[in-house]
Amino acid sequence: MKKEQTDFDFPVLDETDCQLLNLLQQDGKLTVRDLASKVNLSPTPVHDRIKRLETSGVINHYAAVVNREKVEPVIIFFVNIVLKEHSTRLGGEFIKRITVMKEIVEVYNIGGEFDFMIKVVVHDMGAYKNFFVKKLGELPNIARLQSIIVLDTLKYETGIPF
Repeated sequence: MKKEQTDFDFPVLDETDCQLLNLLQQDGKLTVRDLASKVNLSPTPVHDRIKRLETSGVINHYAAVVNREKVEPVIIFFVNIVLKEHSTRLGGEFIKRITVMKEIVEVYNIGGEFDFMIKVVVHDMGAYKNFFVKKLGELPNIARLQSIIVLDTLKYETGIPF
């Protein structure tokens, strides 16, 4: 009998898989040949491992990490949100509406005093005021919002440790 896959099934990662993931998180432009030399394998098994990590969803996608300070100034806010009602329908509608807002770059469903924490990136305080009043303020089912401005980013990592 075949086991049905669930959201909680994790692929088995060995030490080499973890090494490859760490290397790719540090530099996604490494060639298969470069990766192979760093993990002491030939290119073909490294290529096969990377394809398996991609098709299993462990590697979700590749992206360039942009240095915000080199592009233009931005202001970062974290906003904690409490919903009035917690039904599946209303929660789903809320999630659908906030995940398409371009100013919101991260969304977390959290436990504790708040229901959600979002990370908002805008170019200036006027843009944040406009976002806060005209976008967040117009959403139904919000009981309370708490904005926290980021004064300085002391550590920023995009990867997860293996």
